[in-house]
Amino acid sequence: MSDEPPPAAGADTAAAAAGIRARLLTRLHHDLRAPLARIVGQLAAADADAGAAHVAITATAQLQLRWLSDLQACARYEVAPPELTPAATYLHALLQGVCAAPAGLPALAVLDGRQLRAVLERLAAHCDHVDGAALALQASVGADAVALHVATGAEAGGPPEASWRAVPATLDSEMIDPGLILSAQLVRAMGGCLQQAGNALRFAVVAALAHEQDAMPPSPRFDMPPAFGDGHLLLLLEPHAAMRDYLTEILDSAGFELCYAASELGAARPALVLCTEATLEHACEAGAPVLLHAQLPPPQPEQVAALLYKPAPPQQLLDTVQRLLELKEEEEEEEEEDGRR
Repeated sequence: MSDEPPPAAGADTAAAAAGIRARLLTRLHHDLRAPLARIVGQLAAADADAGAAHVAITATAQLQLRWLSDLQACARYEVAPPELTPAATYLHALLQGVCAAPAGLPALAVLDGRQLRAVLERLAAHCDHVDGAALALQASVGADAVALHVATGAEAGGPPEASWRAVPATLDSEMIDPGLILSAQLVRAMGGCLQQAGNALRFAVVAALAHEQDAMPPSPRFDMPPAFGDGHLLLLLEPHAAMRDYLTEILDSAGFELCYAASELGAARPALVLCTEATLEHACEAGAPVLLHAQLPPPQPEQVAALLYKPAPPQQLLDTVQRLLELKEEEEEEEEEDGRR
């Protein structure tokens, strides 16, 4: 029998904690110190190519801010789980710029759109670091709910079922990746489980279907634009009262004269029509370019000059309206020029 005393009870715990600290310091160097050093170098070279340097510095700084924000949220959610605020959410707008909307995706569902968007953005960022990987979403629609299946990976069939493991929802693990850990915490709060097999990730959440009358657009926050709408009549065909108020506040800021029914136009002709799927037929009859502000993709996209999904951010809406007006004015000038020839 050995005369050596048994190891102290806390030795294994202390060794594990030391290992976690070492991995954290390694990640801090890799994900913070080294990129910040690149920022310093780029600032030194900014005079040589100010435009390109500004873009590179901004992108790098944004990555660092997100990493730190995710790390802070991970630590906070280990103490108290995230509190979600489910609400009727426009799904097609939620996916814009993150992943393609699948066929059959419904218009609205009850979920925390801000937090689900945060998860999708972080999984898309994960894909950026994996060759051939892409973020894909499928929807299974039932009588009163939709199941959203999100997956990343390069292979169409995906990894074998036995290889999938739950992504740890704690910093006390072998993996120190705040983006994935935060995603795991949020998915768990949504009633799902973020799983990983190699570089592939997946999760599914179920949300109740919603009707537009239950949806509330966000408070429009934007800088006052120049009054490029002065002297222009805009026909706004939006039956949902809260959304009509949202659009009115934005368009009023640009100086448009607004009309809310085609029957009120009289002899006047609008410079532009902003409508929904339900009012598209009346919009086409107005004889002006049509901007469709929709819940779902239109069956005949050729009918509209531009498409935005509800609720379009104020700046995106204003930029689109201004672009359509400029195109309309260019076409009218070309017609006048042709008439003089």
